[in-house]
Amino acid sequence: MTVYRSIGRVPRACRARLLTSLLGIAGAMLLLPAVGVRSAHGEENKTDAPTWQGVLALQLKDEHRCDLDKVLFDRDVDAGGRLSKEGRVRCLDGREFDFSRPSTHETFDIRLCQPTAC
Repeated sequence: MTVYRSIGRVPRACRARLLTSLLGIAGAMLLLPAVGVRSAHGEENKTDAPTWQGVLALQLKDEHRCDLDKVLFDRDVDAGGRLSKEGRVRCLDGREFDFSRPSTHETFDIRLCQPTAC
């Protein structure tokens, strides 16, 4: 007949290793979110996209179902002491839109860029 010992009695050396392992795992779990947040902020800072591009991308998505691929060109125009912005963007599906904005706190005027023949 085999007699089993109670699990409650673990040798002192095993308890120390178990405690060290558990503390290591708990510490790693606590540090992972902090490391993940830093890398996400680092990636966000690498893009260096101006705020107006984010606003334009949201307006294109909302009004024209366009996922912004890239800004083909943009320029700031000084008209009567007011700084306005204009340019052209391309969507992921290949469409291109001209955009303009009279001042920084107004919405963009967005027009589909279509080929013209003379």
